[in-house]
Amino acid sequence: MPMKFRISSEYGVLEEIRGGRVHKGIDLAMPPGTELHSIADGTIEKVINNKLMGNGVYVRAENGDVHVYGHLDKVAVKPGDHVDAGDLIALSGNTGHSTGPHLHFALLHDGYVADPTPLVNAVQHYSGEIAGPSFLGIKGPALFIAEKVPHSIGDAVKDQVAHSLAAHALDWLQAASIVFYELGLVACTALIILGAVGLKNGYRWAGMTFISVALLRYLLGGVAE
Repeated sequence: MPMKFRISSEYGVLEEIRGGRVHKGIDLAMPPGTELHSIADGTIEKVINNKLMGNGVYVRAENGDVHVYGHLDKVAVKPGDHVDAGDLIALSGNTGHSTGPHLHFALLHDGYVADPTPLVNAVQHYSGEIAGPSFLGIKGPALFIAEKVPHSIGDAVKDQVAHSLAAHALDWLQAASIVFYELGLVACTALIILGAVGLKNGYRWAGMTFISVALLRYLLGGVAE
């Protein structure tokens, strides 16, 4: 499965940012405003806000495990709510004791902290959309949440959404520049081979293709930077 999010801090590591304490979860780097969906059927056990985790949600799955989401921006659920796997629970953020936008994801098994790393693929599968504007008049769930909160908070969320969309677009441009360049190299190789076996102007087309894809990569990469 292609990884949407990079693991920026693994379970159990010791880092100065935590005052030498063991990391009791994993951190997944992601743009603020990323939609986070439950990875299992369950019940919202509690919604918190503190200086360490910021806005957080605890989801008790039907198997008894508790999935913890921290450093959230806007929370879409309340204690006691039932959620199915795939239901929106929050937007990611940078609240609490955090050095940058990311999701702190933790696991409680039988009441004890456990390594949540085996659940990363599920998080990658269910979450990842960026809260964006309506399409053909249909609003995404994250934008719907932003419009339902008080006006001053809603403006802040929408500004965050706009920033997230811009960051996502730049990431796409950078990735696209690499893909186009690699495809161009394949095309150049094919044209050189065809030129060698007699294709008229094969070498010239290969040279023009290489110049074109190199220029395209430079332009897209420059925009993304």
